[in-house]
Amino acid sequence: MVSWSDGDESPLDVSSDGESSMNVIYDLDWCGLADDGAEPILCKCGFVAAKFVGFEGYNTGRRFLSCEGQEELKCDFLQWVDPVPTDAMMKAVGKLWDMYGEVKQAKTTESLNFMEQKFDYQDKINKLHTDLRNSQDELAKQVEEKQVTLAHKAIAEQGLMDARAALEGKRITDETTCKMHKCLLKKAENDRDKYKEDKRKLESIISDLLKQKEAYKSRFKKIKDLCDV
Repeated sequence: MVSWSDGDESPLDVSSDGESSMNVIYDLDWCGLADDGAEPILCKCGFVAAKFVGFEGYNTGRRFLSCEGQEELKCDFLQWVDPVPTDAMMKAVGKLWDMYGEVKQAKTTESLNFMEQKFDYQDKINKLHTDLRNSQDELAKQVEEKQVTLAHKAIAEQGLMDARAALEGKRITDETTCKMHKCLLKKAENDRDKYKEDKRKLESIISDLLKQKEAYKSRFKKIKDLCDV
């Protein structure tokens, strides 16, 4: 919305002097300095005034002369070139500025809504990024735990394989030892049987020798008895 009323206040008069701070637009046909007349028009600073075209409120499109100095050094000289617009023109211009204000306000509101939506989306994106990082961290933790579990499982399986290999080796050793014990037992039994047989033969020989001894004694006795007669 524009900042002036629709009919109570009139635009500045064509010859009034006062502070000129309105917005202006560049017009190729009306620009430069006011030195093209019989006498140049000077501002209060003593310099040739410059040509401007107003672009504010009811004075939109009105040509005027004003000081060309910098804003902080500019005097308040102002002289209108175009007459005061008619009531119909002022209403038309006011309506245009109202429409411009409405469009500008709508654009501002749209921009604010867009920024709010953008911030809302950004918050959602940040939250998604945070959730993603948390999920990635949780996944990495689970993968690490699984790797540790697999490592422990591999160690346990290797230990089990080693235990089985040791048990198989012990079994083979026990079987070998058992076979050796059986062989030694068999040999001992064979040696025992041989010793028994040798003992029996020796006892038989000793018995025969004892019998021969008795026979020899009997013969010696008979021979002695014969000698004594």
